[in-house]
Amino acid sequence: MTDYENLISVAVGFRLEGDRIAIVTLIGNNGTSPRPIGSQMVVSEDGRSAGFLTGGCAENVIVDDTLAALAEGKNRYLRLGAGSPYIDVRLPCGAGIDLFIDTGVGDDVLNKLNDSIRSRVPVAIDTYLASQGDHCCVFEQNKALLPGTFRRWFYPKRRLLILGKGPNVLALNRVALASEHEVMVTSPDAATLAENEGVGAEVKMFSTPSGVSCTLVDPWTAAVLMFHEHEWEPELLETLLATDCFYIGALGSRRTHQQRLNVLTERGLAKVDDRLYGPVGIAIGAATPMEIAISVLAEVTDVYRQAARPLLVVGQIKQENSHASHPTAMPKKPISVKAAGAIRSHT
Repeated sequence: MTDYENLISVAVGFRLEGDRIAIVTLIGNNGTSPRPIGSQMVVSEDGRSAGFLTGGCAENVIVDDTLAALAEGKNRYLRLGAGSPYIDVRLPCGAGIDLFIDTGVGDDVLNKLNDSIRSRVPVAIDTYLASQGDHCCVFEQNKALLPGTFRRWFYPKRRLLILGKGPNVLALNRVALASEHEVMVTSPDAATLAENEGVGAEVKMFSTPSGVSCTLVDPWTAAVLMFHEHEWEPELLETLLATDCFYIGALGSRRTHQQRLNVLTERGLAKVDDRLYGPVGIAIGAATPMEIAISVLAEVTDVYRQAARPLLVVGQIKQENSHASHPTAMPKKPISVKAAGAIRSHT
């Protein structure tokens, strides 16, 4: 599994097989790091792992240290790169990272996290460092964070709703699936539905614009219209603009997009251009369906990453004299209380 932003389902799978697990979280860095603060790995007691914290240059060391923590039954900190006792492990640009190896996440917490993520409900786990790893699940983003605690947020998997027909739909579907999105394709064209279902998308037929249901659309859904017959668009866009989609875009030229905006304004919709992206995609001179798909998904990703959703928030941690890499020591330098890995959304 390569969805390194959400490895809870992997942890649950390891537990169902009877293996003990540890979750390793990147909680601090000095300089640059290959992965954002809050990134995680899951390690099972038989040595299997999922996720990346250094881009591949130190994962073996992390797994070895995690297996030692599991054998000891105690949580520990691990420092890699600058200031680490592992003198043969070097990170890019002289960086150093701080990891927390947590061997004590119980099945009740794992299952609650997994159920919430699968139900598309944002959820966080608070880890109390002072007690070496008591946990609770959090659903309110404004809930106060206790000192000596870090909160790691999990968000629903990004979903892409593609409405349209033709080769551009299939290309965007392939790129989105490869980028670990859930993909739903809705089309009036049976051939389009068949070929997209064949590569893994959920598909649904509709015969009129009023026949499209947006019940599965939420703030973690992007919607892209890919019609050459633009008369399909006004009613579909009016429906989508009433939802919480974080991104809505439509294929077409600048002239077509201006006409689209004019039609929607005439239908009584205000400030449509604030939410509707068009011509869809970033300007890369795309000339093929696959290049168009790349440009569209790049724009969707850019909009998603500009959102204000923290990945990791760390409470004030008391400074200690012991070294950060000591198995039971607090990090030598306090970790910032600022939210890390922030992205912005419409919500």
